[in-house]
Amino acid sequence: MHSYTKMLLGAAQKCIIALILVKCIVAVDLQYSEIVTVTSETRYVVQYPNAALTIFSKNHYVGGQYVFSSGKRISGDRLILNFEDSTQFTKGEDVEALIRYPAKGTDSNIITQVEIYAAVSTEDADTFFVDGGINKSYCEILIASNKTNYLEFEMFIYGY
Repeated sequence: MHSYTKMLLGAAQKCIIALILVKCIVAVDLQYSEIVTVTSETRYVVQYPNAALTIFSKNHYVGGQYVFSSGKRISGDRLILNFEDSTQFTKGEDVEALIRYPAKGTDSNIITQVEIYAAVSTEDADTFFVDGGINKSYCEILIASNKTNYLEFEMFIYGY
């Protein structure tokens, strides 16, 4: 192998490792419940009846593709968190996932926008802030879907 080819391969490996590390670092300060099946007794809104839910905008695309969003990007903000998860079920299930950024307390970043790209097998899906949110230094987000065979999502939180 030529030394130039070895150098290119070495550089490519370093870039891939750096990208993996950046992805891991971006999602370090996160508390996550995982995607769980819920019943009428275990739903978030039943367990926390006084929670003030702030619904995200919901745009439906082809099939079960959705973009849930809140806030807007501003000059000088940057990606402060990227996280994704997915799961499948053998039959249609009611599911929820609860995500908190940062994991505890607040952060020095002010949140400007949250976007969640999701795929579900139902139209009955929504996303809410249950605490914190836009123009705050923390947020707690509930992703909920009813009678779905799968839930896949990738979340992007921007701030400054």
